[in-house]
Amino acid sequence: MNKIILSLIFLMLLSSQILPQSAAEKFNLGTKAFVTKDYVEAYNYFESFFNEHNEIDEMYSTAKYYSGESLLNLGEKHAAKERFEFLVNNYKWSTFRDAALYKLGLIYFDTKKFEQSRDRLNILINNYPTSQYFGPALYWIGESYVEEGGIDVAIKYLEDAVAKRKSNKYIDYSIYTLANVYERKGEYQKAVEYYDQLLSFHKESKFAPIAQFRIGYCYFQLKEYQSAILELNNPTIESLPTDIHSEALYLLANSHYRLSEFSNAEDVFLKFIVDHPGSNLLRNTKYGLAWSYFQQEKYNDAFEVFNTLSLVDDSIGGNSFYWKAESKRYAGKESEALTIFKEFVQKYPGSVLVNNAKYQVGGIFFTGDKFKDSEKYLLESVDSDNAIVKSKAYILLGEMNLNNQNYSAARKNFKTTLSIADTLSDIYSNALLGLGISSFYLKQYNEAARSLIDLETKDASFNHNKVSFYLAESYFAKGNYAEAVKRYNKIDKDDRGLNGLSQYGKGYSYFNLKDYENAILSFSNFIKKNPTDIRNLDARLRLADSYYGNKNYISAGRIYKEIFLSNEEKARDPYVHYQYAQALFKGGNTSEAISEFRILQSTFPESEYADKSLYIVGWIFFQKNSYNDAINSYRVLLNTYPNSSLNPIVYYSIGDAFFNLNKYDSAIVNYQKVINQYPYSNYVFDAVNGIQYCYVAQNQDDKAIKLIDEFVSKNPGLSFSDQIFFKKGEIYYSQASYEKAKTSYKEFASGYPKSELIADAYYWIGKSAQNLNQFDEAIFNFNRVFDSYPNSELAAASVIEMGNIYNQQKKYDLALAVYDKGSEKLSNSPQIAEILFMRATTYANSGDIINAYQVFDEIVQYHRETVFADRSKFEIGLIEYSARRYDNAVVYLRSLGDSRTDELGAKAQFYLGMSLFEQGKTGEAISAFVRVRTVYSSYGEWLSRSTLMLGDCYIKLKDFEKARQFYRDVIAKHRGDEIGRSAQKKLREIE
Repeated sequence: MNKIILSLIFLMLLSSQILPQSAAEKFNLGTKAFVTKDYVEAYNYFESFFNEHNEIDEMYSTAKYYSGESLLNLGEKHAAKERFEFLVNNYKWSTFRDAALYKLGLIYFDTKKFEQSRDRLNILINNYPTSQYFGPALYWIGESYVEEGGIDVAIKYLEDAVAKRKSNKYIDYSIYTLANVYERKGEYQKAVEYYDQLLSFHKESKFAPIAQFRIGYCYFQLKEYQSAILELNNPTIESLPTDIHSEALYLLANSHYRLSEFSNAEDVFLKFIVDHPGSNLLRNTKYGLAWSYFQQEKYNDAFEVFNTLSLVDDSIGGNSFYWKAESKRYAGKESEALTIFKEFVQKYPGSVLVNNAKYQVGGIFFTGDKFKDSEKYLLESVDSDNAIVKSKAYILLGEMNLNNQNYSAARKNFKTTLSIADTLSDIYSNALLGLGISSFYLKQYNEAARSLIDLETKDASFNHNKVSFYLAESYFAKGNYAEAVKRYNKIDKDDRGLNGLSQYGKGYSYFNLKDYENAILSFSNFIKKNPTDIRNLDARLRLADSYYGNKNYISAGRIYKEIFLSNEEKARDPYVHYQYAQALFKGGNTSEAISEFRILQSTFPESEYADKSLYIVGWIFFQKNSYNDAINSYRVLLNTYPNSSLNPIVYYSIGDAFFNLNKYDSAIVNYQKVINQYPYSNYVFDAVNGIQYCYVAQNQDDKAIKLIDEFVSKNPGLSFSDQIFFKKGEIYYSQASYEKAKTSYKEFASGYPKSELIADAYYWIGKSAQNLNQFDEAIFNFNRVFDSYPNSELAAASVIEMGNIYNQQKKYDLALAVYDKGSEKLSNSPQIAEILFMRATTYANSGDIINAYQVFDEIVQYHRETVFADRSKFEIGLIEYSARRYDNAVVYLRSLGDSRTDELGAKAQFYLGMSLFEQGKTGEAISAFVRVRTVYSSYGEWLSRSTLMLGDCYIKLKDFEKARQFYRDVIAKHRGDEIGRSAQKKLREIE
């Protein structure tokens, strides 16, 4: 305004000199009136001035500007706009043009003609960059875009306005508006930065208090509640208008609430209620207060506030009605809660919380075991659009069906829950657990395990005891007892219910794994900690069974006897009596065992253990070689239980007893009963063998052969007919009747081409031919086994036999070809080391010592767990010895002499002595040869050779007396053989 006043004074002085008195006087009077804010008078003088002054000059444009300003101050914006537009369009050189453009921008802004406003203000900022209106123009352009929602463009102009800090009298407006624009845009952090800038550099601005509030609001939106609390507690907030102050308190209380500072939230909500009783946020505040009480478990206080709010029928009232019921429920007053929930359902059938209420009614009925009522409400609540309520309802329905053992329905409920619940929620975890349990009871163990493992993977800490228990039970049911044990072991010991059951389950798992030691520990632990459990008696019985399985028959018998003599239900179980008698028998108390077995049979004659008991009595006598008593006992069983399933083995056992008494005819009679009366029993094969042995024992091999032919002829379809027929070849082979054996095996191959013994038949055809020196036929059949039945155990044996034949014929190239093919094709055979050994031996036989050495070394390196590794070491030692590489020979031979006590060790020890002797280490050689005499004295050849060499050692030492003694020892044991003649020669040389 100072610039305008100075301009007016200057023009007044100028007009008094150059204008006619009347025009100048009117201009001066107009300007004086304007300065004194008499805008009507000013306007009139300027209008008179225009009528008298027709020159287009600076004074005219000035009068136009102040005429417009006068009209503007009088509220005549339209008329003012016309004056400013005239000046702007016709006096571009006027010093007031920038001011006129600015005023036009404001007029258009006020009349919401934002495009025209920006047009005039943009001319200003483009043509007058140094104008005092440049900064404010930027601000108002920004504001115009804000009004139109052009937030991004507004930000650009407002940031420019803030940057023109020195020339912008609206700088605080610009900063505040820019911050507010960022706030509206949701960029709260940026908004905070500009609000802070306003507070830092323009503390006296009228926007400072509201900026303080807006910072708190922005932090609240950023969920930085601690910062929001700090800002909203600033004393400046107290100076805000009532409506804004109340909003600040409301946000402050909610910030405390969001930080779970419910006590502080309560205090601020209460202050709000006292300070702003007429605020439109009052009900929201009371609702927040009720929630603060609720979260502090002040359920009675929460109820009072919710109850008051529920008296008004609005959204808060409806929600409060629901939550007053929840307050009662959480306070443990389920009966009152039930009544309110039911009222809510009737009063607000369209509420989004109605299904929540139905769910809670169903839940209360559920906990009260009123399952029919519960089911009614839960089935209604599953119609909820709220996935949480819906999934919770299905969870309860699933648990209800689990309790009612309706596992299929339960499984369906839990599966439905999984399809709607959030996968990260506890509801989802509960559904997985329920699905696992219901699947377990439906015997769908794979699905049960899959669900429980999914739950464990999702949240390992969720009800892990129950998860581990049902996983263990599922694995147990599937027969995976080792995995069951692992899961049982994961159950916490302080969970008395499941830990007890886990001990019981572990006991059974270990028992089924035949790990009786751990079964004993688990059952003992369960019995000790659960004396009143209904499973205790069964655990005691299984403990006894575990002792029995562990061959601790005394402990087993003691427990069986305790149960047997008790008045408990298991005492009347013949199984207990049977196991007790078995424990006596296994523990060596056979007399008492016989007595108990007989008592059991007479006490429980119809039980499944009655005939077994009589059989074991016979078996005890059989084992004691009391064959007549055994026969009598078996006959008692046959007479008492003529239809017993044990009768085949009874007749077979009677036959064995007669066989052992050398009463072969009686034995044959009983074996025949097995064959004739029970042709499909598992003992027919043994019975035929028994008859065969009887004939062989009587040198009646022809009868044995005839028996086989007749049996096979009568029973061609039996599963073991091929095994019986195969026996025929074995008999001929054992008699060295190789031609007949070969014929019999060929008949077998023709008659039973799909038998599991077919490879054996071709092998024994080969062996029979080999023994007959029919080498081509032998090789043909061995090769057939190798080529056609590579998975047979006899494939490797066939390779070895072919190699032996070729070696015998000195056809080393053919032998090596067979071994090469065999080692390649049978690389995983247990006999691969033997094949390689024979290959190396063949190289040695052919004089190829280098290749022999390499193969022997391969066996030592890669097959060290087999006997052929040591045999190969010995062969390498001999090669080194023969090549006079004595140090190498000593290494191999000494390792064998130190580790083996068989003939291989004896040979190695002897050649160790020879290696030392050849090196002139006579003392060490003597020690080596003496060790043969002390460690390997049972191996005569090597004992004698070592004794002979001891004589040679003492000759080197010139101790001829000792040498004579050793030579004489050899002569005494080997008169007439090569070693003896060698000893005699040496003895004559020193006498």
